[in-house]
Amino acid sequence: MQPAESFVSDLQSHVESDGPTIPSAAVANSLAARLSEIRGTAPAVTHGGGDDPALDWTPPEIDDAPISIVLSGPAYADNPIWYANAAFETLTGYTEDEIIGKNLRVLQGAETATEPVNTLREAVDIWEAAVVELTNYRNDGGQFRNRVAIAPIPDETGTISNWVGFQEERQRE
Repeated sequence: MQPAESFVSDLQSHVESDGPTIPSAAVANSLAARLSEIRGTAPAVTHGGGDDPALDWTPPEIDDAPISIVLSGPAYADNPIWYANAAFETLTGYTEDEIIGKNLRVLQGAETATEPVNTLREAVDIWEAAVVELTNYRNDGGQFRNRVAIAPIPDETGTISNWVGFQEERQRE
């Protein structure tokens, strides 16, 4: 099975299960490992770097994934978004063009609790996966409960080349 097919198969099995699509940091890490395999099979010129946010290594299946997916790069100031799929646009109201180069903090607002944000920040600082739920805001200002899972994507040397973020709207308690 090709890495892209494996990623899609793994993701689909989680989408079809009961409960959240990304239930744990272990699942986020597993999917990030699949993305690392995809990245590893792509030509180096497509990996991006410097001022070039090229992510041509993303397979078309990610564009149509049933869960919001963003990719960002940790080697640059403020971990800017390099890629957002169609589900992200539907969930947040931000187009890919509007979000590219920005940090996902743009989704935070007055009712976003600091504890889950700090958990995400710490995970990025120590390069580990994390899953939290928090209140976020759409482009039009509307609130939604967001289950966010992030995981580092290592390159062929083991260096973290990118981050993947999954976002899923949850029902309010």
